[in-house]
Amino acid sequence: MHPRHRALMCLGLALALAAGSRAGGLPRQAWGSFQDCLDEIRQQCVPPPDWIVRSCPLTYVGRRPAYDAAGQPVLDAGGRQTSTPVTFSGRVFFPPAWRLPDGASVPVVVYSHGTELKKDAVPSAFGGQEWPLGAAAAAWFGFAVAMPDLPGGGADSGSFHPYCHARSLAYAVADSVPAILKTLHGPGYAWNGSLFLMGYSEGGYTTLATVKEMETHAGDYPAALTGSACMAGPFDLSGAMRATFIDTAVRYPRSYYLPYFVLGYHAVYGPRLDPLAVFAPALLQTGADGNILTWTDGSQDGLEVDAEVGQRLGMAPDAICLRSMFDPQWLARELDDPGYATSGTHALLAENDLWAGWAPTRPILFRQSPDDVNVPYANTLVTIDRLGQEIRQRGGDPAQILISLPIGQAGDHISHTEGALIAIPTAFAWFYFGMPDLDTFARLRW
Repeated sequence: MHPRHRALMCLGLALALAAGSRAGGLPRQAWGSFQDCLDEIRQQCVPPPDWIVRSCPLTYVGRRPAYDAAGQPVLDAGGRQTSTPVTFSGRVFFPPAWRLPDGASVPVVVYSHGTELKKDAVPSAFGGQEWPLGAAAAAWFGFAVAMPDLPGGGADSGSFHPYCHARSLAYAVADSVPAILKTLHGPGYAWNGSLFLMGYSEGGYTTLATVKEMETHAGDYPAALTGSACMAGPFDLSGAMRATFIDTAVRYPRSYYLPYFVLGYHAVYGPRLDPLAVFAPALLQTGADGNILTWTDGSQDGLEVDAEVGQRLGMAPDAICLRSMFDPQWLARELDDPGYATSGTHALLAENDLWAGWAPTRPILFRQSPDDVNVPYANTLVTIDRLGQEIRQRGGDPAQILISLPIGQAGDHISHTEGALIAIPTAFAWFYFGMPDLDTFARLRW
């Protein structure tokens, strides 16, 4: 691990250290900290031995929202969108036997992973970068941590991932909960009634989409939410993210997000977002390396796609302006002013904003670096502001629901990836401590 990243991880883990000191029954001879536990998991074979963390595969039938050939939602007689059944997968991690006695009751944390291009980089296959964090949280804090494979991965790898499509992601995660609760019987645990959701980056977007779904359609789900951590997600697609797409100056460090997003929406909406019209001709030309339509097929990771985009455009991967990836005519018609206000693309982005038309009732922790370039901080600020307005209109107090704790200050230059090393462990600790308010949380030393 890069020294700067390890230092940031240690900063974020201080709260986890404090939590561990209060976690009854945790043997000191095993691990002295959450970081020790995480290191142990990373150094072990895959899967780790049961004395460190137990796990089982997760398989369940969920829903995929239905759209017709024109990209319009298919509605039932009551006006609600229909869906088709699909088999999803994932993995659930449990505390080892020495950590909690047989029959102990545990909280459940559903942890949605961030963006992964490769089809096998999913928790069910012990792939990707995040499953060790979920495993460590199960072992150190005594949670049952479920990590569903997001749509397009694992058992659903035959479909394209609906990147940042709110309803697709929300259905997949919300539908996992009954199956997750059943897995507790295998290692002999009971559910204590607490259900938490969390995620960072696209995982943060997925989590807030799921919170919205489960709060606005509570009668459709047998388990009620206790709280969530929705961190560094692109919640404001029609505003903050659109501004990033059209910016003429910002050099975007992870250009693969854009084709993944466009192709994901095309998989959902079909002709309503046609990649042949969206992308610059240079990126659509087929060469020995394929083109932008094939680079995100799941066989390569994000760094490889970034390199291919940069090579095709004749610039360093981290020097790309997203605007240069669009066809100029499409850009002028769909994203630039004045056409954007009434464009079809505006309608799609607005449909998937997560701050409009609802008010959460259970606590949500927001964490993000103000210097995040991958997902601009405005996404979090706008969402907190708009959800706060919705809560006040319904007679509630936003301060009791929306807990915002920035990761550092503007000018600290904490990146999107570095922010994850702080945010994810402290979210687990926030759940462990009972979701304290901002003042109490800020007083805890980390």
